[in-house]
Amino acid sequence: MTAIDMRVRVPREKNIKHPYDMMDYYQKRAGFDLRYGVTDKVLLEEMAAASIDMAVVHSEWEIEEPAILNDHVAELVRRYPDKFLAVVSVDPREGITQSLQNLKSAVGTTRCVGLSLQPAFLDMLPEDARFYPLYQYCEERGLPVWLHSGINYAPNHSIEADRPIHFERILIDFPRIRVVACHAAWPWVGEACALARKFSPRLFLEIGGVAPKYIFRNGTGWDPFLHFANSILQDQVILGTDWPIIPFQRAIKEINEAPLKDAVKHKILHENGLRLIHETLNGRPEDH
Repeated sequence: MTAIDMRVRVPREKNIKHPYDMMDYYQKRAGFDLRYGVTDKVLLEEMAAASIDMAVVHSEWEIEEPAILNDHVAELVRRYPDKFLAVVSVDPREGITQSLQNLKSAVGTTRCVGLSLQPAFLDMLPEDARFYPLYQYCEERGLPVWLHSGINYAPNHSIEADRPIHFERILIDFPRIRVVACHAAWPWVGEACALARKFSPRLFLEIGGVAPKYIFRNGTGWDPFLHFANSILQDQVILGTDWPIIPFQRAIKEINEAPLKDAVKHKILHENGLRLIHETLNGRPEDH
């Protein structure tokens, strides 16, 4: 079975001055193998080895310059249009006018399927007024908003902004917007599932950065997610590895070994992501 990875990071060694300082901290704190030294060539080779047909490459950032990452993502999409799509990012702290201009520019230079934001790393809540013009633009363009959710390991940023309950105000105020909860919001898994059910089908739960063997197992703190992913939320769960944090082959193997219905595995690995891509690039069904 082929798969679509909906959240991959660009190889970033050349995009920040001291990547190994951050890498060392995250590896010690969370056990992540960030592998900042990998190249675009390695990304393509590992995709091929794992039968990943397509990957959505994100300009997700913590301390880097989003404009530089946007350029790198756009270059990957330009060079390999059959393999990559883009999710871009901006820094809303630059001001509403500038950040909106930056978003429009980034979207206009690549095949874009969303905006990535990590409010906790900006010391802002997701419903902060400075985000609202960005959300409005995304709603008008049919672009999903990808929001970090769940625990973050930054020693100087609160995890309060990562609680999915903050997404509710956005989904209420923008009735046509689609939101993707990156990392699927552990330890607030029940909260995320409740919101996904309430706002179905507009809220997606993406599982990047966590090994699927923990997500799809009882007794790990993910129990509600396993139950609902296999039932009423099966159309709203999408594969994301946060590569290179979780290797492609490991993620696919562990999903295939999970106690999920075969049809659900196919939806997570391929069908749900493909539908989100098609609806974004071609217009949502309700728009026609």
